[in-house]
Amino acid sequence: MLAMPLVSIIMPVYNAEQYLASSIDCVLAQTAKDFELLLVNDGSKDNSLAICREYEARDSRVRILDKPNGGVSSARNMGLDEARGEWIMFVDSDDWLTEDALAVCLEHVPEYDIIRFSYKRVEKRTTKDVPVRMATTPQQQLRLQLERRTTLAVWGGLYRRTLFTDNKIYFDPAFIYGEDWLVSMRLSLCCKSIKTLPHAYCYNYNAINMSSCTNTLTPAKVVQQLQVLKTIRGMIGGNKYRKSLRDTRCNIVRDLLRAFSPEESCEHIITVRDKIDFIDRWDVLLADISIRKKLCLFKFLRYCRAHGLQ
Repeated sequence: MLAMPLVSIIMPVYNAEQYLASSIDCVLAQTAKDFELLLVNDGSKDNSLAICREYEARDSRVRILDKPNGGVSSARNMGLDEARGEWIMFVDSDDWLTEDALAVCLEHVPEYDIIRFSYKRVEKRTTKDVPVRMATTPQQQLRLQLERRTTLAVWGGLYRRTLFTDNKIYFDPAFIYGEDWLVSMRLSLCCKSIKTLPHAYCYNYNAINMSSCTNTLTPAKVVQQLQVLKTIRGMIGGNKYRKSLRDTRCNIVRDLLRAFSPEESCEHIITVRDKIDFIDRWDVLLADISIRKKLCLFKFLRYCRAHGLQ
């Protein structure tokens, strides 16, 4: 076991036996060798823990953290508490890194607090390049994240560990959807410097393994995004990013209307209206969205007023 690894790579593991070995192999094959791999077994019921133990016995850089099932956020939090590296990277147990991913990122430390990279979305028949949007300052990155115009997943970067420890940044288990968005925003708020690498495709996101449940839009998912946005507004304040907040709110509600009837949408919003960052007619009027979207949202707001939401 390395006394003080340069990087701690955190991999939550839950019932991941199909892809787990491939994912671990790609981490251990990194051309940069100074890291520890924390396999956080989140109460798996399949053969995942046994696979993890095989790798722990084989390579001193691998450490297993075993816990009862609590979700990906709690697994990542345990990894953060146990990490000893100066830098943090996250990898999901069904995805994989390119072999030079770590080396590419480490070329830019310690000058920057966060190094963001591009990824490839791997589907059954195609692989799509998804470049990270260029940001040269934390403020630019924050706005891109707020407007959901760049990668929000935490596996899209390398982070200085003190960003987490000094600012007490953890994943909120209360959010099943949008937890990465919230943490990414907090990291951007706290960092002093950021480097984006749009031409470095360091990560392969496995979209083949997305279940129909994971890939399906539900009212609960969309409403939770509004809850996350309300938390974000409390973090950043409303004035400086007022336009971005307004546009994002309108686009999230539009996502809801695109998939569900006004009746279904209104019903789900009413149940949690005190917990979400909802829209009003001025938001819609001033939003930088198409006329068609505005008309749709105005129609929905009329429906909401008629049913006691506003």
